[in-house]
Amino acid sequence: MKPIRSSALLIAIAISLAGCSASPDGNEAERADKGTDKGKSSSLAAITIAQFGHVFLYMPLYVALDKGFFREHGLDVKLVSTGGDEKTFTAVATGNAQFGVSDPTFTAIAREHGQGGKVVAAVVRGVPFWVVTLKKEIGTISNAKDFDGYRCASFTAPSTSYAVMKKILSDGRASKAKIVQGAFGTLPALLKSDQADVAIEIEPTVSILVGEGGRVIYSPKDELGDFAFTGLEVSDAYAKEHPEQIKACVAALKEGMAYIHNDFEGALQVAQKEFPDVKPGVVRDALKRLKESNTIPPDPDLPQSAWDAAISLRRQLGDLKGSGNYKENVDMSYLRSL
Repeated sequence: MKPIRSSALLIAIAISLAGCSASPDGNEAERADKGTDKGKSSSLAAITIAQFGHVFLYMPLYVALDKGFFREHGLDVKLVSTGGDEKTFTAVATGNAQFGVSDPTFTAIAREHGQGGKVVAAVVRGVPFWVVTLKKEIGTISNAKDFDGYRCASFTAPSTSYAVMKKILSDGRASKAKIVQGAFGTLPALLKSDQADVAIEIEPTVSILVGEGGRVIYSPKDELGDFAFTGLEVSDAYAKEHPEQIKACVAALKEGMAYIHNDFEGALQVAQKEFPDVKPGVVRDALKRLKESNTIPPDPDLPQSAWDAAISLRRQLGDLKGSGNYKENVDMSYLRSL
């Protein structure tokens, strides 16, 4: 995998988020907070949160929107999908969005190219991937070397999906394995058309494939441990100018996470509204798996150990040359002040 060039990070500078592509599941790219307005809308601070796409893993964000937690903290939120982690952070760095939800290591990668930012909250922790196959002849994999000879589908580079799959194969010295890259939402089709033997996927696609006869054959979670997978990011400039809005956004996200862990059935109703095309049983299984694994954490804290694990992966793959210093790129003071 080639290191990310500055041009790749800067490519979205001229793109207004109003023109970003629709989210991968077909929902419109832009979406406003539909929560209960407990005050006059004119008193709310309008903010845009850029996200990779409408992703099941981002349920804390959607719960916070649905339950009106952002509005309770004085924020009128609009979600915009960008279609890429690097595009999301570029949108934040250039002021087209005030917050970004994406792979948090892109703050460190962007800093090397003069676009500094801070991760102010964790959204997803741990590695929420499971390797799935539809082929009955492929058994459970306990050693990464056993991937040798398989075509392994992942999302396109420089996604975290690709990075994790590449690390698995590299660590296992599975030199005969091949990564088949596909856009978000296309990996099941690669399996069904026999263009890939296995796929590294997220929920609810994992549960959908299992319901269609697939099997989970490997989980990298135990191997990689605590991991900074998805964060809430702001630019350095926004952090200096709007600390109260950052604190409010982190507070709303924290309430969304607590709601999922304290009222599963209520969170499940939100998940079913967000993903109406997914069978209710699959939505339940997917949300349960994410909650019980603490992939959706009970609070948005991002410890240095989780950050260092993610940074180590990016450095190993050549995406990051510097140290990716925790203190320089992560700021948990907003959470601590709540």
